[in-house]
Amino acid sequence: MTRFCTYLFYFLCGLTFSVSAQPTAPFSVADSTLYLKKNFVFRRDYTLPYRMLEPLEKDTKMKYPLVVVLHGAGEKGTDNERQLLTGGAVFASFDNRLRFQSYVVFPQCPKPDNWSTFGFLKNPGEDVQLGKYGKQASEPLRATLALIDRLIADEHIDKNRVYIVGLSMGGFGTLEALAMRPGLFAAAVPICGGGDITVCDKYARKVPVWLFHSQDDPIIPVSLSQILANRLRTLKAEPKYTEYERAGRSTWREAFADARLLPWLFDQNRKQSGEVRKTQDVPESPAPLTLRPLK
Repeated sequence: MTRFCTYLFYFLCGLTFSVSAQPTAPFSVADSTLYLKKNFVFRRDYTLPYRMLEPLEKDTKMKYPLVVVLHGAGEKGTDNERQLLTGGAVFASFDNRLRFQSYVVFPQCPKPDNWSTFGFLKNPGEDVQLGKYGKQASEPLRATLALIDRLIADEHIDKNRVYIVGLSMGGFGTLEALAMRPGLFAAAVPICGGGDITVCDKYARKVPVWLFHSQDDPIIPVSLSQILANRLRTLKAEPKYTEYERAGRSTWREAFADARLLPWLFDQNRKQSGEVRKTQDVPESPAPLTLRPLK
């Protein structure tokens, strides 16, 4: 193995991500106080910290969408603060809160855990080799799904408008959550992530997906998103796919800056159709890649 440059997902999660810890926009302490600090007791011996932003003009007679944001590896911990650094400012902005009345939840994955059980291998000059999901999802992801169920039951949430967004490590978790509970989500946005393509049939044509990645991402190969987009198209789904040339490890900044993203996200509704509605302006499929199983 010394002659190979090998990247394994779990190893990557420990490195990533000084860049991902930078906010997409200046995010003050005053902003962060908009997010209520909470804890969800998943089991007697396991508590998931999370922050929750409530609708700006909350009406107890109304039901609101729920957005769940899974952070990257740089925001792991138990301080219940760092997970807001990437994306927190976007949803806390007054304009977005006024336009997209919703609950927004940022759970925090503790060290050394991960949102996903997926792994991949990349050697120089070779195609990416994909792993598969474990028999059981990670504890933080299972706790997050249980938290969503609890929020739907306890809060004024529209169960047909539950959305999941993930950045880097969170992008992997987003796709695994879709495979586990496709009937739970109305839409998903995996940003510079990847996933097990053998289970795409569980959510293809059922959940609208918009993938983002950058060609020059030095940590998570862009081919992971390309492979997944191609697989979904093979299954007759129509994912949206945006690929940047030089966004590097800051793909989420570009994605959140896209004026089309939030309107598209909040427009999705499970009630409208059992199959994914056709999306517009879908770019041509990336070139197919030759894969081989992990050794």
